[in-house]
Amino acid sequence: MEIDSKQKVKLLPFIVATAFFMQMLDQSILNTAIPRIAQYINEKPVNMSATVMAYTLSAAFFLPVSGWLSERFGIKRIFLLSLIIFTAGSFLCAISDTLFKLTASRVIQGIGGALMVPIGRLAILRVFPRDQYVKVISFIVMPALIGPLIGPTVGGFIVEYFTWHWIFLINIPIGILCFVFSLYIMPQIPRARATPKFDWLGFFIFDSAVIFFFLFGGTGGISLLLPKPLSFAIAVGLLVVYFLYAKGKKGVLFELELFKTRNFTVGILGNFIARLSGGALPFVAPLFLQTALGYSPSKAGIALIPLSVGAIFVKSFVARLIARFGHKKFMTANTIVLGIFIACVAFIGIDTPFYMVLIVYGLIGMANSMQFTAINTLTMIDVPAKLLSEANSLFSITMQLCMALGISFCAILLSTVVELPKFALPVAAFHLVYIIIGAFTLMNFLIFLMIREDKAAA
Repeated sequence: MEIDSKQKVKLLPFIVATAFFMQMLDQSILNTAIPRIAQYINEKPVNMSATVMAYTLSAAFFLPVSGWLSERFGIKRIFLLSLIIFTAGSFLCAISDTLFKLTASRVIQGIGGALMVPIGRLAILRVFPRDQYVKVISFIVMPALIGPLIGPTVGGFIVEYFTWHWIFLINIPIGILCFVFSLYIMPQIPRARATPKFDWLGFFIFDSAVIFFFLFGGTGGISLLLPKPLSFAIAVGLLVVYFLYAKGKKGVLFELELFKTRNFTVGILGNFIARLSGGALPFVAPLFLQTALGYSPSKAGIALIPLSVGAIFVKSFVARLIARFGHKKFMTANTIVLGIFIACVAFIGIDTPFYMVLIVYGLIGMANSMQFTAINTLTMIDVPAKLLSEANSLFSITMQLCMALGISFCAILLSTVVELPKFALPVAAFHLVYIIIGAFTLMNFLIFLMIREDKAAA
């Protein structure tokens, strides 16, 4: 592959990392401002869930298109377009004065995010040698960890001392700078293969399944349109229909040939379980600390800082650990450690010293971060170059789905165990939920035993 210059290649991760940071900051900063925005547009705060749902749904809906667009029009061109769409959507959000306008603007933002993040990752996968995947991907996902860490604090400061409009306006200078640097620095990346005709029928079937999975996940008020069991059944049925439709075909939305690559299949399955349990943690932890232990919102926020700090800390050496022990040994061992750390929260009670709470969540943050970094690299490490864009899109969709389903999974667990007489006390109910999540995490041990180490080590 011929790249414009070595210097441009070295600077590429900084561009992608900036785009990741902008998106993650936007997602984490909004929640703090929702009550103030609701007051401004004269809406009930509960109705604001539509704006969150709008972004998530539009991002998930357009993710399958990202791979095809990058092959058809070029990675650099679509990445620049995604920055324009996301930045324009941010401006429209800032000037919205009704719930409808804000929700529509969030849809535009979601389209930009659906293209920006997976195509940025695809650029890294295409440009850098595979033996550098772990190191480079660890670097570009660092902002995805910093964004949620500072987002709530920055959001609270903005709405208290300025106006909520700046929640979205701060994206504009970041987006413009990222666009300018991408225009001059991002190398032109050749296509891996001739672009096939877009599979509209496969797109309709697969994206319909994605939408029904989101309805099952209960990420917004729209999830009340159908009973959760029915939404789940329809989603699974549509996936079966897609499998039958795509079996043995070339040029479909996601070729089933992808799953002939063992490490990709292992990565997708492992990612499903890891994101399902990992997606539950940010939801269950604040509830546990505030409703069960009686922490104030500010104290609960401080208690959760180690989740992000621990995740950031291990990024500096996780690549060396994977290189030394290999994906298979590292991931099986880390899965056991992570499951134990999550279950250890069951020993935290009202009288537990605060520093012990910080330590436990810090350990969970470190193990969780190493898990995701290893899965991210394993999944793509031996996918054929011609299928990288499809694999990247499918992997991104899996992440979006599982994080939403993780919240639903945890909510169902909580509502179930609280009804049991033995677990009438909130603390005991949360303890059982953490044990179940820890045990569920350990299931990845069996999946990671199937890793084909000769390929992963390459």
